[in-house]
Amino acid sequence: MAKNYTFNASLNMTASSASGYSQAQSGSFSLNLTGIDQVETGRKNIATGGTAIMAAPDFGKVVYVRNLDDTNFVTVSMVADADNTIAVLEPGEFCFTILRDNGAIHGHADTATVTVEYFAVEIDSAS
Repeated sequence: MAKNYTFNASLNMTASSASGYSQAQSGSFSLNLTGIDQVETGRKNIATGGTAIMAAPDFGKVVYVRNLDDTNFVTVSMVADADNTIAVLEPGEFCFTILRDNGAIHGHADTATVTVEYFAVEIDSAS
């Protein structure tokens, strides 16, 4: 049976330079998701040859992926051969996006296996 979820997110960022320039930005939002049939979350080891992060849902999806590795980057894409790149995540970086596509999400590590933290939520056709 389909479920309904509310996703709440907030982000605070600051940047400063040696010359004294600084900038701060913050924001938050709430996203209501209805008719959810598939939720995947956790950590996965992503190989250099590619690893599925989320199976193909029936409709679109909300996707968050964070690279937990200290030295290696990971490419997040819609297909197993790294075409249709969604993001290239350097160590510690993350991406959060909504995709209106029903393909699987894959990760490809650059030089050695990396661990990513992720969650992926299927969106119904009416969202």
